[in-house]
Amino acid sequence: MNSKEAYEIIDTGWAKKPKGYRVRFQRRVDSEMVTDYFPDLDEGPWKSQVAIWRMAWRLAESRQSDPPEVNGGDLVNIYVVDDGGNPIKYYATDQFEVFNPADTPSDLSEA
Repeated sequence: MNSKEAYEIIDTGWAKKPKGYRVRFQRRVDSEMVTDYFPDLDEGPWKSQVAIWRMAWRLAESRQSDPPEVNGGDLVNIYVVDDGGNPIKYYATDQFEVFNPADTPSDLSEA
């Protein structure tokens, strides 16, 4: 086995670090729950897990003071996902965290 073959085997079986993170959330549009992301899927993800969790928290906190019809509607089921769409544990508690959970279950419960 040469070095290239060895590194291909290692790379295939090695745990991959996420390339970035997004905030995933839902909002009610008409009578339907719509899933959205920050940053948008056509933009690059954020590299810092801490910074994106802070943004998720800020989005959730901003909804506490305004009625749902202000600033784009009520944001619920707010959490962070990696570049593959997998939920990420909150760095501060090492637990899965959902800010502003809705009465309806989020996709996090299915993960």
